[in-house]
Amino acid sequence: MTDDGQRRTISEPQEGFSRFLFKIRYGGLSWIFRRLHSELVLPTTKPGKWLHAVVRYTLALCAKPKRYFQRQYSGQSPFTLDTLYAFYDLKVEPITFDFLWFLTGADLERRKRGLKQIHVVIVPGPVEGLRTEDPQYEVDVPQEARRWRIHNILLGATTLLPACTSVTLAGTREMTSNIRSQAGSNIYPPVYETALPSAHHPNDSLLPAKAGIRPIGVLRATSQGLGYIDQWKMGRGKDKRLLTITIREYGYGSARNSNIRAWVDFIRQLDPNLWFPVFVLDTERTLDTLPDQIQGVTVFREVSWNIGLRMSLYQRAWLNLGVNNGPMALCWLNDKTRYLTFKIVTPSVSQTTLAFNLSRGFEAYQSLPFALPFQKWIWEDDDLPVICREFESMVKTIENIE
Repeated sequence: MTDDGQRRTISEPQEGFSRFLFKIRYGGLSWIFRRLHSELVLPTTKPGKWLHAVVRYTLALCAKPKRYFQRQYSGQSPFTLDTLYAFYDLKVEPITFDFLWFLTGADLERRKRGLKQIHVVIVPGPVEGLRTEDPQYEVDVPQEARRWRIHNILLGATTLLPACTSVTLAGTREMTSNIRSQAGSNIYPPVYETALPSAHHPNDSLLPAKAGIRPIGVLRATSQGLGYIDQWKMGRGKDKRLLTITIREYGYGSARNSNIRAWVDFIRQLDPNLWFPVFVLDTERTLDTLPDQIQGVTVFREVSWNIGLRMSLYQRAWLNLGVNNGPMALCWLNDKTRYLTFKIVTPSVSQTTLAFNLSRGFEAYQSLPFALPFQKWIWEDDDLPVICREFESMVKTIENIE
């Protein structure tokens, strides 16, 4: 049996020294070099984070006089003085719905500084505009797919933050350096340096939330998007309660995928005179023929391809349901939505283990610290009894509030 075959059949430890030994055994020298490079770029250990911060602060201090004279020479406009420059650097940041957490963190920083607006700068990474990824991720989400996401997730998402008034999709890192000089100290993440970029962290939103700072869920659908959803619903379930079921059906980390059979069984038992359930498919599957098990179910394919339209659907829905995946963050970070999110932990997928969730600042078996009464995380799989129990409980909660 090859090493690759062994790796597929042997369970990989999720943390600690045993995981390190597993990586050494099956990854060899190439894994060691990749890990060292990753630690230099995006450190995860305490010593690495400390060293990274020290070097970054040193770079900022050394560059301060030069940047001051650049601003004096070019003339800093009043617009710049009232603007937070938020740098999403693709050398260290993923091209995923994690960008939504970046936007909410930037808005908190803007309010903290008393600034009026946000200018988002998307910075190209070093590998043809992208960052180096895990080899398996490179296979499942190739470079062209990630470039597509820049235009269809990242740029689209900026329209959902009311305070974001402008966006730059930088062509080079040198161009970014010029913008960084103009921005002065009005930057996010704090102490951002193009030469040694830092990534945002969910704690940028979670820690203020735990301290009682509100609002956190500041993302919003646009009026135009809401109008389109109203138009779509007019000829379908106008007088019914709109339910969305967001499906994950993806090749990467497939153990996280939705239990589609359970979701279909769930909507089959709903009162059709009261409820209007709508499936939102995984974007990667919307062009496929519908599986037999969801034939006859209302599917809204278009929202999977337009983030603004998707947000509008979620904001108009009576309740949104789904498993832990990227698009559900549109609900988590919009306090005008109602939601139930299942399957927060998938032990066999490194990005969704309990340990990983804790490392990101989330509290075990709790909803988000800024969640409202009609917003809940369920740390159980999306099996039919669990879906029904949580749905019935949330219906009662909402009806009591209304």
